[in-house]
Amino acid sequence: MSNILILSPTAISAIAVSRGSGGANLLTDDPKEVWVDSAVSTSANIDIDLGSAKSIDTVFLGYVTPPAAGATWTITGGTASYTTTTIKASGALRAIDSAGQAPTLSHAFWHGAAVNVRYLRITVTQPAGNPVLSAGIAMAGAAFVPTWNNEWGAGRRIIDTSAVSGLPSGGFAVVQGARKAAYAWTLGDLTQAEVDTLDAIQRDRGASKPVLVVEDPDATTGQRNRIHYGLLTSLRQYERRNTQQTKWEFSLEEWV
Repeated sequence: MSNILILSPTAISAIAVSRGSGGANLLTDDPKEVWVDSAVSTSANIDIDLGSAKSIDTVFLGYVTPPAAGATWTITGGTASYTTTTIKASGALRAIDSAGQAPTLSHAFWHGAAVNVRYLRITVTQPAGNPVLSAGIAMAGAAFVPTWNNEWGAGRRIIDTSAVSGLPSGGFAVVQGARKAAYAWTLGDLTQAEVDTLDAIQRDRGASKPVLVVEDPDATTGQRNRIHYGLLTSLRQYERRNTQQTKWEFSLEEWV
């Protein structure tokens, strides 16, 4: 198990796709605005220009649908071209599901050793016989990972946006909405450098720009449900008893 990860993404200067439509939608905050591929069984490239060389250790391709079990992705990049080095070898596109879970929507997530790149290429392949892929979010950057993991007491809850009204008959009138997760956690024993980094994230993102939070980045069972893209909510001040005891509470609501 690895420590919680928070990604405030690096700004993307330009994006291009080798085929399909709506490539620019990968840069909007709304995951329902999507890029849609136009073929299966062969590779499609998503090329990202960060504008200048940046150190990154995390790449996220979010809201991928419908992700076949055999779909794959690869990440390459460099400071001079999109193919200088392989950052992530070809592997499963879909984050690892919980037992018995077979989602129609998933995420592709990589976190590893930092690399210095300007150009990134995400290559995706959907097996033959499946519908074409679509994706809603592309993010990359250097993630914040605290020295100590979140404290005990962190957890998720489910939000149902449906409208439900009781009927005289004893039943219910239901207008179906979406079901999504909210996640809350507390970071403790933060160093001054970590406090400064978290402060910079909150100043940059506030409560209106999305972040990526991964409870445990390890590629283990249930990884899909530990990945949260959404907005920070209930922004709170940190608590400091002394320079060695700083605590900060966070909460996030998923964007679906």
